[in-house]
Amino acid sequence: MKEDMFKKACLIQFTTSVWLCSRVLNQKILAEKIGQENEWLRGRKFLINPELLGPIKTAVQQARQTIQRHSLPFPITSIYLVPKEALTAIDERLQYFKERFWNKVQDFKAVYGAAKEEAAAVLGNDLFNEADYPADIMSKFKLDWRYLELSTPAKSRILSPEIYEREKEKFANLMEETREMAMIALREEFSGVVNNLVDRLTSNDGKPKMISNAMFNKLNEFLDDFSTRNIFEDEELAGIIEQAKSVVSGVSPYGLKYNDVLQKKITKGMSDVNEAINASIEEIPRRRLKLAVNE
Repeated sequence: MKEDMFKKACLIQFTTSVWLCSRVLNQKILAEKIGQENEWLRGRKFLINPELLGPIKTAVQQARQTIQRHSLPFPITSIYLVPKEALTAIDERLQYFKERFWNKVQDFKAVYGAAKEEAAAVLGNDLFNEADYPADIMSKFKLDWRYLELSTPAKSRILSPEIYEREKEKFANLMEETREMAMIALREEFSGVVNNLVDRLTSNDGKPKMISNAMFNKLNEFLDDFSTRNIFEDEELAGIIEQAKSVVSGVSPYGLKYNDVLQKKITKGMSDVNEAINASIEEIPRRRLKLAVNE
């Protein structure tokens, strides 16, 4: 199974940085200012209006969501396990968001001087400090990623046989935890999608609620991507996925709205799927190694 995984997936290390634009307030100054209502003073002082960084943070979030949509969790922070079949699509989207990210950074740089002037006026002489503001503001931003190949540790002249065997065992444990995390993550993600859909299908009075296109799209998106993301060949979940596909095949929110028989059929079918996926989550033995890696 480990060798098969090496052929099916690789790792993406995703790193970002956005200027924090705040400083912890001196406790004496905070005590003096505590009676003043000021959105810029909340235990920390904002160096600029934080809303100016909103578009930049949005680009970061969208890039991260792109990876998360196609990937599986990995026990090391900021690293994601990605099926190789999804790499091209991910890379194209990341390139798009990277360009968007730097465009937003350039927009921020253009108003950086004015933002400092506003801060000086709002914070006043007691709190405004020119030294808090980077001269090279561009250096405070980053969005990048790199791909890492998975492989079993090879014997080397540097490692003693004892160290090699220990590292090999660590790697085997890491791969086993990755497998468990991936299975749990896919099952829980699908459970969340199905739970929301079932909740929308049935109200307290027994009458179906309105189902949005977005909810159906999210379900179909998961079903379509599942075969690519199922690199550990979770046969039980694959069976539940096929069950769900047979329930919603050819069904649309518009069709449900005007067909009572279809509403009842889909409600029953998706409720059965919901029970199956929730039961499958309880069956997975959970073994957490809790690997800690400093970012």
